[in-house]
Amino acid sequence: MTVWGGELSMTETADTIRISQRDKTVLEYVKTARPVPEGIEKHFSRSGYIHPIYTPTGQELTGDYPEDHAHQHALFFAWTKAGYNGQEVDFWNQAKDLGRIEFREVVDRKREEQKVSFSVKHAFMVKVGDKWIDVIHEIWTVTVHQTPADHFLFDVVSVQRCVTDKPLNLAQYHYGGMSIRGNYQWLKEKDDHSIKPGDLQFLTSDGKDRWAGNHTRPNWVALSGRIDGQDVSSAVFCSPKNFRAPQSVRIHPNKPYFCFSPMVEGPFKIAPDEEYVSRYRYLVTSKPADLNMIQQHWDEYAKTEK
Repeated sequence: MTVWGGELSMTETADTIRISQRDKTVLEYVKTARPVPEGIEKHFSRSGYIHPIYTPTGQELTGDYPEDHAHQHALFFAWTKAGYNGQEVDFWNQAKDLGRIEFREVVDRKREEQKVSFSVKHAFMVKVGDKWIDVIHEIWTVTVHQTPADHFLFDVVSVQRCVTDKPLNLAQYHYGGMSIRGNYQWLKEKDDHSIKPGDLQFLTSDGKDRWAGNHTRPNWVALSGRIDGQDVSSAVFCSPKNFRAPQSVRIHPNKPYFCFSPMVEGPFKIAPDEEYVSRYRYLVTSKPADLNMIQQHWDEYAKTEK
C-alpha cells in the first residue's frame, strides 16, 4: 500500500512503514521485529519503533541492536524503573524480562498536501503469574512534513492509556522515556571527553554539552557529527505541552543516545483510564548543527504547541 501527499509517499508492507520525500527515505517504522544480529541474545528482539532515520544525503542517523546496549532501538519509548501491583517492572532493560513492548496494529493513515502521517498501537505488557497482560496501550502518531531538500522534519506523538484497574507507577530515576540512539560510529570509550573531528557532540538549548547538559531541562537537544565522513545533525524539540516541560534529559557521557526523562524530577503514575501524552519534533540535516536554523524551527514549533 502506498499513500501520497505532495512530494511525500508512505509505503506499507507487512513488516514496515516507510515514508519518503522526493524518492529519499526519511524514516522507517518497524512493525515486525527484525532478526536479532548474530551474537545478540534473542530476548532483545522488539517491534514498535523507528529505524532507520535517514539524513537528506542518505546516512543512517540511528542505530539498532548496538552491541554495547542491545536494548536501545533507534527512536523508541520505554519506561525504566516502574511498578505494577506491587511488582517491579522495567520496559527498557529487556534482559530482565520484567516488561515487554510490541506493535499491535495500524490504526490510521492520513494524507495531506504538505504532510503524511500514520498511527500505530503498541502494548506495554507485564507478567502476572504465568501470563503476560496488557497494562498500557500506546498510540504513536508519526507525521512527516514536506520540506526543502536541505532537511527532514517529523513529529512523534505518544498517547499512553492505562488499561487495567491498577496504575503503572513510575519511580524517580535517572533515565527512561522517549529516546534516540545514534549511529554506532559515534560510540566513545568510557571517560573519553575528547572531541575529535567527526565525533558526536551534544548541544542543548541552554548552551550545554553532553556532560554539563545531563539532567538539565532544555527546550531542545541537538546532536551532530560525521557518519561515513558526512556531516549530519538532528535536533529534538520537547513540546511545551508535555508533562513537566521542559523535561529533564538524560544525555549519556559516552554512548550516542539521550532521552527526555520526566521521572528525574520525581515519581508519577499513569492511572486507570488516564492518558499520558508526549509530543516531540525531529529536525534532521546533512550539515553541522545550525543554531539559527534550530532556533527558528523551535520558535515555530513552540507557537503551534501553546
